[in-house]
Amino acid sequence: MDLHQFSEWLSSTPLSQLIQVTTWAIPGIQTIHIISLALVFASALVFSLRIAGHGLASEPLHLLAARFTRAIWWLLLLLLLSGTLLIVAEPGRTITNPVFYAKMLMLAVVIAVTLWLSAVARRQFERPSGLHVFMAAVSILLWIGIMFAGRFIAYVESN
Repeated sequence: MDLHQFSEWLSSTPLSQLIQVTTWAIPGIQTIHIISLALVFASALVFSLRIAGHGLASEPLHLLAARFTRAIWWLLLLLLLSGTLLIVAEPGRTITNPVFYAKMLMLAVVIAVTLWLSAVARRQFERPSGLHVFMAAVSILLWIGIMFAGRFIAYVESN
């Protein structure tokens, strides 16, 4: 079974059909997805800036990291749930779209970067190294890329 056949099958499932015919479902799920993305970006931005030596210096890094990475993981779970529902609702728009896979690749990389930065933060370094600053910047750029890719899925033709 190829992606197009899988997409057609998924689109015909009772859950997909229910979401498609419920007028508020897709906009509601999208709203939850977008708000969760905004919150995860804000959390990642604060965390990355602090790792890079900017902002919220009054709070010890390891405490700030614990608080914000916990929020990031919970928000990622919410993004996974809402994103899965959006895929089920409109599989032809997403799972055959190359931009969707670019978004997922960036997401996998930013999760790995966040895990590494979180481990670095637990060590309570005094001054960030060039590598810490670089990876914090990479994290921010990846989140921006994820947001752009998510938006452009609607404008790129599926294969």
